[in-house]
Amino acid sequence: MIHRHLPWLLAAATLLAACNSSSDVQVFGGDTDIVNDHITLHDGRVTIKAAGVPDAIVDANGQLSVNGQNVPVNGAQRALLQRYNAAAQAMRADAIATGKAGIETATKAIGAAAGKVTGAESADAVRDTADAAARNVKQAAAKICDDLAGMKAAQDELATQLDAFRPYAQALSGSNVSECREHTAH
Repeated sequence: MIHRHLPWLLAAATLLAACNSSSDVQVFGGDTDIVNDHITLHDGRVTIKAAGVPDAIVDANGQLSVNGQNVPVNGAQRALLQRYNAAAQAMRADAIATGKAGIETATKAIGAAAGKVTGAESADAVRDTADAAARNVKQAAAKICDDLAGMKAAQDELATQLDAFRPYAQALSGSNVSECREHTAH
């Protein structure tokens, strides 16, 4: 019976850790983290790409630079830029935590399978262990979607309050958030 659950658990852990969708791939844990094909994170800075305009960078201090030039911002705009960057950094941390939870899930499933093979655990105990571990991965992955939603909300507010940010306001769409939530619900 565990043989039937183990492949699912490994696949679910991998998918949830990456929060994949048909149009978006999130990859975290390297030197440069990729949120989607428009947004990357590197050294605490968020780089946003948009067609027809130079890249924009948002740092943790709430500074926006476009084409290497700092854009003047007021206090409210700076706070929104800080919120945008903080949500991206939280997404990175939560994605890494989800990956660790996925590895823990696989480890528990393998241990439970070994217990079943040796007769140390019943099929129900193995299934319960695997199901509990899978729930932990889903809960961790849901945090990534919450961070993505926070980043999208900050992006939308920035688009209405900061002219220089408007060209970058399509980097995240509502479907990015809904697809993430859909993938973590299964």
